[in-house]
Parts: sequence; C-alpha cells; structure tokens
Amino acid sequence: MSVPRAVWLDLRCMPQQRGLWPDAEAYCGITRITQLAEAVHSIETQRPHFVGMEFDYPDRIRLAAVPLVRHAFPTLPVLMFTEYHTEALAVWAFRCRVWDYRVLPVTPEMLARLVEVLMSSVADPMARDGWLATELPADLRAPAGHLRKPLMAAPRTSAAVAWVSEHFAEGCPVKVVAGLCHLSESEFSRAFHREHGLSFSRFLLQYRVARARDLLGEPGSSVSQVAYAVGFNDLSYFGRVFRRFVGVPATQYQRQRS
Repeated sequence: MSVPRAVWLDLRCMPQQRGLWPDAEAYCGITRITQLAEAVHSIETQRPHFVGMEFDYPDRIRLAAVPLVRHAFPTLPVLMFTEYHTEALAVWAFRCRVWDYRVLPVTPEMLARLVEVLMSSVADPMARDGWLATELPADLRAPAGHLRKPLMAAPRTSAAVAWVSEHFAEGCPVKVVAGLCHLSESEFSRAFHREHGLSFSRFLLQYRVARARDLLGEPGSSVSQVAYAVGFNDLSYFGRVFRRFVGVPATQYQRQRS
C-alpha cells in the first residue's frame, strides 16, 4: 500500500506548543492546515486517505470542523484528538461518526498503530462512509472498553477551561473559576499551573489571542472590533499582547491573512 496521505487540521488554541501531528510525519504525507476555512479546498486538492483533527481546548467554532468534513466527505475517515475532554464530547464525536477519537497525550506508537489499522480499514470493501467495518482491535481498546471511562486531561481544573471557552470575552476573575473547581484561589492557581504548565492568567491571554487570530481572518473585521470581542478593553494593551504571542502586530497579521 502506498504511503498514507493525511490532511491534518491543527485547530489548537495554542499552536505554538508542540502538537501530535509531527509524530505522524514519520510515516504519513502530512498537509497541515490551521484554518477551518482551508479544510475543504485542501482535502479536495490533496485527496488524503484520512483527516486528522487535533484540538487542545475545543470550542463550538473549532468543533464545527468535524461535521463540516464529515458532511462534505462522508467516505473519508476522521481521526479526532483533544486534550480537554468530557464524556459528552466523546459521545458527540462518535455521533458525528469520527473513525476514532482519542484523548491526548497519545504516544507515537499508538498513533502509528491507529494509522495502520485505519489504512487496513480503508482497503476493506465492507467499510462504508468513513466508518469501521468491524470494531477496533483489542490493543486499541481501553481495558474497560474503548473510551468508556476516558481520562480527564485536567481533572481538577477542567471546569475552569470549559468556562473560559464560553466566557473568554468577559471578566474572568480567579475567584469565580476557582469556585467552579471547588478550590480556594491559592489551591486553584497551584493546580492550574501543575495541570497546564502555565498560569491561569497567561492561559486566558493566550486563549483570547487565539480567538483574535480567528476573528482577524474574517472579512470586514477591524482590529478594534476584534480586540473588544475577545475581552480587551484597552487597544494598546491588546496590541502589545498580540505582538508578544504572535510575533507581528495585529494589523500586519490581518493583512497577511487577507
């Protein structure tokens, strides 16, 4: 069989951190894209064997990639990976008929095995609509049943991340999100840094900047409108933060995207 080809949608909020997709490049021809608007064109031109979708903290806008690709390319298998996870998200993913859904971290060996089984499934004449003809092999199923009791990537602070994904444009006081996690402010700060590798305040800034990058790519958007939409009330502060995380001013980034 030929070398697998994949279009990899890197839809993480913080793409500057290392993702899973470089591990697949060892045995797949990977076309990586970071904008949902590019997905359909890339798939049409690259004609991949499967689509990989990688999320860290998925929100409704980014998750729209799953039904979009499944509707446009119903026979194309989709591998979906997320860091933040809930049982409801797993149920939703499988209702969208993803070929497989995994909670990060995923080892390179596990990823290689998934692609191996996927490629065998693609060649199976019984496989239809990007779906498995038979259940996953035993070595790819969790001991208690595949994803029946999935691990939480951040068991003590996941409620705060979920809240930010819906309320990032509002004030996000530590007292509020700590209360959602049933922790004191000091306990929450320590737990958040331990589970995410950065402070809550920096996570919030990075999340807002990631959303700003998405909005700056939309036709007719202005930098000031975007800044206010993602929770910045001070334009000069937004400009400094955006440049610090992205490396270029927001106006230049917008011109590059247009």
